[in-house]
Amino acid sequence: MGTNGVKIVADENIPWVSHYFGDAILKPGRQITSQDLVDAEMLLVRSITNVDRSLLQNTQIKFVGSTTTGADHIDTAWLDENNITYRVAKGCNADAVLEYVIAILASLQKRNFLPTKKLRAAVIGVGTIGSKVVEKLEWLGMEVICCDPIRAINEPDFQSIALDKISDVDFITLHTPLTNDGEYPTFHMINKDFLTRQKNNCILLNTSRGGVINSNDLKLYGGHLMWCLDVFEGEPFIDFEMLDEALIATPHIAGYSEQAKYRGIEMIYQAAHELNIIPTALPQIHKRISCDVNSIAKNWRDVVLQIFDPYELSSQMKVRMIEDPDHAFDDMRKNFKTRNEFRFIDLVNMKVDEQNKKVLEQLGFGL
Repeated sequence: MGTNGVKIVADENIPWVSHYFGDAILKPGRQITSQDLVDAEMLLVRSITNVDRSLLQNTQIKFVGSTTTGADHIDTAWLDENNITYRVAKGCNADAVLEYVIAILASLQKRNFLPTKKLRAAVIGVGTIGSKVVEKLEWLGMEVICCDPIRAINEPDFQSIALDKISDVDFITLHTPLTNDGEYPTFHMINKDFLTRQKNNCILLNTSRGGVINSNDLKLYGGHLMWCLDVFEGEPFIDFEMLDEALIATPHIAGYSEQAKYRGIEMIYQAAHELNIIPTALPQIHKRISCDVNSIAKNWRDVVLQIFDPYELSSQMKVRMIEDPDHAFDDMRKNFKTRNEFRFIDLVNMKVDEQNKKVLEQLGFGL
């Protein structure tokens, strides 16, 4: 039994799940079936487990917790109809994704794929994560346009450009949920029409969901762009043509930081505690680390890339996927060397100039 005598089934790759929830039954997330849940009361998942009628019907599940920021893998309408409570860890990985975006910029600029000045960026999806991205890109000197029609409807003062008006930008970054209905569905929103409007060598970065991009259209009409893809349609079995053509490809780890993983399980535990499913709260266990940058740091980009360089990870992924296409994607996610978020890192022996120190402070590093 798990915490408080509740039978819990959980994805075995949720970090610290046993620390928080006790003796849960652990299974690979893609292999959890309804048979595993027959007499369980709680299910803990990540985005790779589809939680719907076929999984939960005829089970005793009363609470579903997902350590993810989104809920597109959960049939929330069906759960509501059947009085099953669910919670997601909304915003738990916002800082991690933001810092992945910063690392992409640092890597591309360090390798001269992207200029360092007079850049124009488009942020599509300006929610919890997108808002943070907008703030930091503007602070780094970019002209930023925002596309979030739903926010524009709900917030009269929010300035949003229509998707079909986005063009002549240097950097596009996607931060939308994956939706199939409503007035502004995001499924395949990046398609032929969008792609053909963009200028040569524009960076297209996707850290949201693979299905936001029409993969076939990207291959046919997006060859003039430079692709940076952390998510793919059909994960973990991804299109090798897209993998080969991508300038940077990583295995869905943009939100993977040490602190985000803590936050995800902490938030679900706290939700269960507030619902009186779990008896007591546990203390947070975040910690700071020190990083010596004396020998490598010439500017802020060098520091960021010492923490995490997505270009290097991309090179590893392209080799690994060829060697073991059936398992490499999930194995790389599972064994990813988790990075620490900037605000939990104290930089020591810093010798960069004052301008770069200001950038590092603004990014959150401790100096």
